[in-house]
Amino acid sequence: MKRFDMRIVIGVVLIAAGSMYLLQNLGIFYGGVNLLGAIAVGSAGVASLYVYANNKENWWALIPGTTLIAIALNILIETISYSLGNILGGGIVLGGIALSFWMIYFTQRGSFWWAIIPAGVLSSLAVVSISGELFHTADGIFLLGLGLTFLFIAKLPGYEGQLKWAYIPGWILIAIGAISLPFMGNALNILFPLALIGAGGYVIYKNFKE
Repeated sequence: MKRFDMRIVIGVVLIAAGSMYLLQNLGIFYGGVNLLGAIAVGSAGVASLYVYANNKENWWALIPGTTLIAIALNILIETISYSLGNILGGGIVLGGIALSFWMIYFTQRGSFWWAIIPAGVLSSLAVVSISGELFHTADGIFLLGLGLTFLFIAKLPGYEGQLKWAYIPGWILIAIGAISLPFMGNALNILFPLALIGAGGYVIYKNFKE
């Protein structure tokens, strides 16, 4: 089978660019310049992934590859709907960068467990970005995501308990994140007094039992 030639991609990009300019100049289609930018940026991302596909040792190419494709997707969404792009834009770009580190870990493994940390942090920030735009609150979500990242590290296979230290920051971050969630304030106003009542009842029960 003949190996894929990057000249095909370049040719398609040039044809798309010319078509966009022509349609916009004729007044048939608007937003062509933005779409052209998305195609150019996305093509650069595809080229980076092509570098990795040709040689798996070029794992670094995954970072610009998925990042540029995410930026192109963001431009495309903003061209179609500015409000939707404003909501999803930050999350898409951060998620694209996070995806590159997840891919680095799952394709390289070995000593590349470190890639989980930026992957988890960026994934959490992506969720925070979108949830902040939709619900106008993101308290605790980042800490929960970071805590889950450390728990994932602690459970990595093949390290024979060498990464168990990650349980400590993991559970601490999850606890703080859970308390920081908006609805937890009202819940604690009920749960804390109930805990005191339960503790008091248990002390009285133990006293009479003895």
